[in-house]
Amino acid sequence: MEKRKSYQELLKEYTMTQNKNETNAMEWYADFFLNGLLLQRREKQLREDIDRALDLHDKETFTKLSKELIDLLGQ
Repeated sequence: MEKRKSYQELLKEYTMTQNKNETNAMEWYADFFLNGLLLQRREKQLREDIDRALDLHDKETFTKLSKELIDLLGQ
């Protein structure tokens, strides 16, 4: 014979599921936010390095870093 779950057991399972879903959502938002910050930091660093290469008339480094920046920005 099948045992029926009590209301308390069902409520506990539901709450645990909701908590797990909320935790997963928070992890996703945290990852999204941190990845955005890392991309911004890398873009800023590349732009500074490109400026430095221009100042030094270093065409090879400028070309390399420019391509990397284009790849980073997805263009």
